[in-house]
Amino acid sequence: MSTAPQIEHVHYDETCPIMDRDQIDTLILGDVGDTDTSLVRELFDLFSNESAAKLEALTAVCEKGDLLELRNIVHFIVGSACHLGFVRLAAFYRAIERAVDEQQLTDITKIEAPIRREFELAREAFRADFNL
Repeated sequence: MSTAPQIEHVHYDETCPIMDRDQIDTLILGDVGDTDTSLVRELFDLFSNESAAKLEALTAVCEKGDLLELRNIVHFIVGSACHLGFVRLAAFYRAIERAVDEQQLTDITKIEAPIRREFELAREAFRADFNL
């Protein structure tokens, strides 16, 4: 049984990998095979803290049905997610943006849990892969 979120008009590809380690290695660690992960840890912590701060407003945003603010939250997270190689998180959040932009997503009362779940899956995968 699939655990993928079922949000009408929002595409979610559960076959997409959570992370693209090659992208992370290229963007952050470089081509020299540097094993120092201090920059990785710093960038991950920055992403986690800033994104978590944005997600603090998610409950109220969803309860109010504030589509614009929902879009702003996921848009903020997408940029950093892409740089850290969070492929599935970025694709899912972009699909939410697109559904809002196209006025297909109108009821956001049940979207909080899938948004938070995908964020946590990405962070857990990153921590495990980099032993953080």
